[in-house]
Amino acid sequence: MRNAPATAAGPSSRRAELGIALVSPVMRAIVLVQILLSVASGSQLATHPGPYILFSLLVAAVSILMIAQCLLTGSVLRGWWHVPDIAVAWAAVPVMSLLMPPTHVVGTWEAWAAGLAINVAALGATWLKPGVAVAHGVALGTWYLAWVLKVGPSWETMINNALTIPAYALVVALLVAYLRALAADADRSREEAVEASRALELERYRLTVHDASSILRLLSDEDTPAEVLPGLRAQGHREATRLRNYLSADASPSRPGRRTVGTMLDESLEGFDDLPLELAVDLGRHARLSPEVWTAASRAVTTVLHNVRLHADAHQVIVHADSDDVTWEVVVADDGVGFDQASQPLGFGLDTQAGQALRDVGVTATIRSAPGRGTSVTLVGPVEREGLDA
Repeated sequence: MRNAPATAAGPSSRRAELGIALVSPVMRAIVLVQILLSVASGSQLATHPGPYILFSLLVAAVSILMIAQCLLTGSVLRGWWHVPDIAVAWAAVPVMSLLMPPTHVVGTWEAWAAGLAINVAALGATWLKPGVAVAHGVALGTWYLAWVLKVGPSWETMINNALTIPAYALVVALLVAYLRALAADADRSREEAVEASRALELERYRLTVHDASSILRLLSDEDTPAEVLPGLRAQGHREATRLRNYLSADASPSRPGRRTVGTMLDESLEGFDDLPLELAVDLGRHARLSPEVWTAASRAVTTVLHNVRLHADAHQVIVHADSDDVTWEVVVADDGVGFDQASQPLGFGLDTQAGQALRDVGVTATIRSAPGRGTSVTLVGPVEREGLDA
């Protein structure tokens, strides 16, 4: 029967439950004060004062239990008061009808059954499922009407009281369901934001260490040719500097005064003297790049050359650059072993560092390869307008 929250462990859901658990005792306390203020006059009017006072004290005891447990547990979903609370509301209707004179059964606080029934039906909607809470309110309202019609003097007031019981149950059920759904959505959004942050940080970490891991792998490999080691050491020094900047949260290490395709390639090609490079970059060397594009393109070209060194077994690597003053193009092509693009997925380096990272800054990367026919990677991006380069 109980309506447990969807994400009870989430901070927003806990706050919502705490809010409900604070409001509910206040609502009951108000009704309890009204009942206790009426006990003295009600006992004088009752046909049997003793049972009237005892039943009033029973309602007070259940209400105090309800208030105490809500405040101590911070939730309306747990507590021993649930069943007794509903039981006393149902019992109060015939008790008040039988003990009070007909002129005081309806419309007075000496016969407080209607006020208690409205409150119990409303607070029941905080811990019952919404449909069950409304059905309970309808049943309790019908029960009330069946008893007071026998003795009450005003049928309009009796019907209004009977309709108020399920109406309050419906309003509170809708409000509580909305608050819990809103809190659950907030918790889900929080969890999704945390996961997105973790994924973003992991992606950033992989981007940061991918090339460094390739260099370390070759430096630690005893079969790495001696003529390759000087270039690897130069690259290792550059990667170590970049990693220090990353760890110190300096994401913008020093760059050359002019960010062009030429300076980007100079940076990217450093340390790859062991590769059979052939450069044809004069036609595009002058093209200006934004800082973000310069960094992403430099990382991408470096990653491509690391892949060539590790996997291509190439005899010739051509680096070509061109520009029409609107866009620039850089092509890195090798005559190595290639791979089957249909059956072999791209690795992290080509897929992310030469793909996604470039797309994020408006650069298109196209990879073409076939077994035995080498691999070519083409980068195409916009030329930065004059005067925007720092």
